[in-house]
Amino acid sequence: MISIFGVLFVVAFFGIFFVVLITIFSGFWKMRGMASKVLTLAEQEIERSLREGLAKPTAATEQIPDRDACLHCGSRVTAKMAQCPNCGAGVP
Repeated sequence: MISIFGVLFVVAFFGIFFVVLITIFSGFWKMRGMASKVLTLAEQEIERSLREGLAKPTAATEQIPDRDACLHCGSRVTAKMAQCPNCGAGVP
């Protein structure tokens, strides 16, 4: 004859087992969702920084040209000169 306590023990054991199993799987599922969100945010941040990086001028284009240098070859010229002595280009 089967004892009522044995049946209750088996039911309680499997009930607790499935509750723990469901809790573990739901935790992994939530962590998977959070990881997906973090990766999506990181990807968006990388894309944004790349777009901003391409939109910003480089250091070479930000430099103000030297007023005492030839625009063509970069050699020194004075305000009195009409032409660069090195390359012959007109001085503005």
